[in-house]
Amino acid sequence: MKHILFTVGLLGLLVAPLAWSTDWQSAPEVSVLNFAPSYEGLPINGEFSEFSVSYTTGKDGQPKALTVSVLVASADLGNRDLNTEIRAADWFNIADFPKAIFSCQEFTQDEKGNVLAHGDLQIKGYSRPVTVPFSWQTSSTGQALMKGDLALGRNHFFIGSDEWASGNQIGLAVKVQFDVVLNSVNASL
Repeated sequence: MKHILFTVGLLGLLVAPLAWSTDWQSAPEVSVLNFAPSYEGLPINGEFSEFSVSYTTGKDGQPKALTVSVLVASADLGNRDLNTEIRAADWFNIADFPKAIFSCQEFTQDEKGNVLAHGDLQIKGYSRPVTVPFSWQTSSTGQALMKGDLALGRNHFFIGSDEWASGNQIGLAVKVQFDVVLNSVNASL
């Protein structure tokens, strides 16, 4: 019996370091998710005020999983008329698709040391592969900073249809910028 307990204990010690992970959760009060479409070549700066980021790192600090969930109705372009319009069916269609979700379990690094998250972005019922580049820095206080930017094609998700689909007035490229503070919520097996 002692031999079995010793073997099980030894296996636990050998396996635990391999499976150890840390879960991180965004701190909404100090995190930002901005987006900037353009109108006749000029940027229109907006932000999503309600979003969450869940990130898991392994024992070695390397990324294992990333999920970003955005409440699309929280989009604010700083203009009541624009905010009403982007909620309509031709744009985000928030009545049928209230959330945008990015999920990822594949990561690489670029030549600058930034993390490249290769995952799927789902907006308005359409899912497309997207690579999200970001820097990742941890601190001794149990917090981390995830920061990055990218450009998305709104046409890939059929955002802005009919007269707005061409990109003549409202550009097809949308710049996305994020600066997210995350708290370590646990370390687990």
